[in-house]
Amino acid sequence: MSNTPAPPSPARRALAVAVGLFAVWQLVYIPAANLIDLVPRRTGSPLEPISDPLQRHGTFTTFEPLQTATDRAGAVLDFWSELSGQEQGWSLFAPGLPPYTVTPAVEFRFADGMSDTLLSPYEPADKLNPPLRAPLVNNRPFNVEAQFIYAVWYIPPEEVAGLYATPEEIAMLPEVYRALPEAARVWRGPVRAYLSWRLKAYREARPERPGPVEVILKHRYIPTPKPNEPRVWTRPVVERPYALWRPADDSYEVYDAVAKRFVPVGDKP
Repeated sequence: MSNTPAPPSPARRALAVAVGLFAVWQLVYIPAANLIDLVPRRTGSPLEPISDPLQRHGTFTTFEPLQTATDRAGAVLDFWSELSGQEQGWSLFAPGLPPYTVTPAVEFRFADGMSDTLLSPYEPADKLNPPLRAPLVNNRPFNVEAQFIYAVWYIPPEEVAGLYATPEEIAMLPEVYRALPEAARVWRGPVRAYLSWRLKAYREARPERPGPVEVILKHRYIPTPKPNEPRVWTRPVVERPYALWRPADDSYEVYDAVAKRFVPVGDKP
């Protein structure tokens, strides 16, 4: 009687090869997906809401075949990231946090010229000693609000930039501001849904007030002390508008930080 094991079936061989190839692909994919972020690629608007916020945009070479190959390789890595659920959408502690916090707020403007502002429920009253927030409590609303600050996180107003940026960096801000209207246009659907939700909450809290004619999403830049600075800080909060919605006709405008006014947007920039 022979003790020689029976050879594996073709199906088992194919499964073993597939598992091995998958393991090899993952060993290639993981470092490649991280390294590709450091290589400038042509991937469309850097402020698209569904994208890798860490990816450098542009070109790194004038040799078109090499740039095209890199763009396509990056597209394959992006596709696999989304398909397999391995996409990384945040940078943890890199490249570093600015010395301020950004929170959204909603301003309501009425026909009689009066206005009122509804702050984020996550903006602490004591900004120097904010209380701890229980994890996983109201997590969904928190993340809804958080998505509206990504585009402006590293684009502060000049007043806030003056707290930490060099004069040369502040002089470059107007050019960076030009990207903000396009970002607000891309986010039009989520912004309008959020403003409608906040308007509903405001009406429930203030039923005696007439409906506002304009609802504005704005960002509040709250300076926060650096680790080596004293805790007693009296620097003011600086606000900047982002988008304007008129409930009556459902019109939508975005704030042009260069022209310092709201401008209408269409389906395309």
